[in-house]
Amino acid sequence: MLLLFASLTGLLEVSLSDEPAIVEDSMNSQSAKLIADGFAKAKDQPAAERLQTFQAVAKVVQEKCAKNVLIAEQLQAATSGETLETALSASYDLLTFKMKKEADLPAGFPEPTPVGEIELKQYPAYRLARTASEKNSGFFKLFAHITLNRIEMTAPVEMTYRANDKQVLEQIDMAFIYGDTKLGKTGDKLGGVTVQDIPALTTVSIGLKGDNDRVKLSEVERRLERWLAQHATDHERAGNLRVLGYNSPQVSPDSRYYEVELPIKMK
Repeated sequence: MLLLFASLTGLLEVSLSDEPAIVEDSMNSQSAKLIADGFAKAKDQPAAERLQTFQAVAKVVQEKCAKNVLIAEQLQAATSGETLETALSASYDLLTFKMKKEADLPAGFPEPTPVGEIELKQYPAYRLARTASEKNSGFFKLFAHITLNRIEMTAPVEMTYRANDKQVLEQIDMAFIYGDTKLGKTGDKLGGVTVQDIPALTTVSIGLKGDNDRVKLSEVERRLERWLAQHATDHERAGNLRVLGYNSPQVSPDSRYYEVELPIKMK
């Protein structure tokens, strides 16, 4: 087993030896390459050796991607060769996911959180145009607002949610974020759109890909609350769940990137 582990690690090091300077996502790239090499190695192996190969790969990937909670959960829950193969395949998809950039970030906004990772984020004060959620009409109201006022579209779009009396998440509103706080002016606007200045805030955020249906959002909210419970000596929740969507409806659901966040404050 140790020899197998060493050989897989060595294979990775050799395959990356000709790479240029390390880039920001090099750890993810290395882990994805290791998974691909492991699948190639296990292709013609008998079941017992195949399981050992996958176990060795999973061990290294978990060490390299220690901050990725989704990968850790998938790999730790897998026990058989078949379930571990599925978990490694899903991990590969997470590691190789690339967000489709359709608009610039607002001034001073932090970079999107990597898919599967939970992190604290600091946001500067920002200006937004907000409207109450009314099925799909909210988006078109906001789009009309920025078009009329010649405000350039940015990403992300902000959506806030809260639980109703049946403890089901419901969207409260939607907002387009101005690229700079100097653009436009605050106050009520025509068409049910309000321009507001939002103070600087801290959030705990997880990066995700795919579609953000309500069932999934409820699960993610519980995940973030568990993280807060583990850090209860330092942080506490300070607001409604919010979703930051970075892609338009023109991007297929499987290729969309979004963040789910809870506003927090220091104790």
